[in-house]
Amino acid sequence: MKVGFIGLGTMGSLMAGNLQKAGHQLVVNDLRRTSAEPCLTDGAVWAGTPEEIARQTEVVFSSLPGPAEVEEVALGAQGILCGIRSGGSYFDLSTNAPSVARRINAAFAEKHAYMLDAPVSGGPAGAATGKARAVGER
Repeated sequence: MKVGFIGLGTMGSLMAGNLQKAGHQLVVNDLRRTSAEPCLTDGAVWAGTPEEIARQTEVVFSSLPGPAEVEEVALGAQGILCGIRSGGSYFDLSTNAPSVARRINAAFAEKHAYMLDAPVSGGPAGAATGKARAVGER
């Protein structure tokens, strides 16, 4: 599957790396291209904007610092919503505000696309081992 990943910080880079190890083709973006270097070295493709990622992939994941960044990446002028196709899916793995997640979900629904708020816990160790869990999961 061709997968997009936005936000390659401590958690995101490890989760994106696990997707690559599982055989998925990655298209990546981060504010700092240097953060993407490990994924790029392993065959990922760089995209200049979240919109470009959404246009090129079947599903998009993001792992970002907080609600403001999530909202900009999802709904901004070159955000995921601009490029996602009908039936496309976006999973936000960040810790987000419920009001922001609802706003993003509504905007995606208007385009017949899906936004799922899926924050993870487990820290870097969980991300590295692939054992990061959805918040609330036991």
